[in-house]
Amino acid sequence: MLAIQEDFVAVPLSIGIYRQLLERCPHPNAVIQDVIQDFLDRTADDIPPLKKNRGSGLHWEVAFLPEKTRIRTKHHGQYKYAEIKGDYVIYEGETFSSVAAAINRMRGNTQNNAWKVTQVMRPTDSEWVGAFRIRRQGGL
Repeated sequence: MLAIQEDFVAVPLSIGIYRQLLERCPHPNAVIQDVIQDFLDRTADDIPPLKKNRGSGLHWEVAFLPEKTRIRTKHHGQYKYAEIKGDYVIYEGETFSSVAAAINRMRGNTQNNAWKVTQVMRPTDSEWVGAFRIRRQGGL
């Protein structure tokens, strides 16, 4: 059975604005989420069609890795491979919700900068591409 844990992101917010928000609302995270959701709803039509209809895959910061993308990393001279299925990374039967978590497992449960140690081959690629290059190009 797949156990999925809700992921969260910490976004820098000035302490002054946060204090003002706390004075007016006991649950500031709900207000922040509502404002962001309102923005996303209002700007939904602003998304270019290419990005809007990508299908299944995994978002990794600026990069979108479509389903069937293969990722690899070299550890102790040997390549380890994983694949994107739906919006997860699958490595040796294990499911990961992030590339970084999968790469850390693939590299012997060590902490790594996945952007530096990962190569990617999307279904439309003819060769492996360094993840750092994809990131530098804004996900393209």
